[in-house]
Amino acid sequence: MTKTSLLVVVLAATAACGGKNKNDVEESGGGATIDTQATTADTTDRSSQMVGPEKMDEINRALQRKQMIVSRCLASAVESGDEPKNSHGKVTLEISISPSGQASKVNVIKSSFKAQSVSDCVVKKVEEIAFPELPKQIETSWTYAMEAN
Repeated sequence: MTKTSLLVVVLAATAACGGKNKNDVEESGGGATIDTQATTADTTDRSSQMVGPEKMDEINRALQRKQMIVSRCLASAVESGDEPKNSHGKVTLEISISPSGQASKVNVIKSSFKAQSVSDCVVKKVEEIAFPELPKQIETSWTYAMEAN
């Protein structure tokens, strides 16, 4: 490329950008204007109140560790005749965990088992779990799948 051609390309590119400065404000609309003097924003640091992914992983592991014990709830119901042999299904729970790491509220949202004893047993087992300490109370849900042989 010759010097003249290169100069034409550079001039065309400069003209295409409009020659505006980055700090220019467009007055005809089309963009947001930020008021740097505004004082209505909430500047409170709430990061200490957040439950991080590591804590949620600990909670999930604690619930997973109870799977075998919770499965005994169905086995007991089958042994007592409350559920038929070869039963299988799920129990979904809504769990509130207090900052101290205790399940403060455990409710059955959905159960595919007819016997109330299965749900009651699952709730009791989850209430026994020692969860990690948390910066605030959280609500979560968990589903246990069970199968009786």
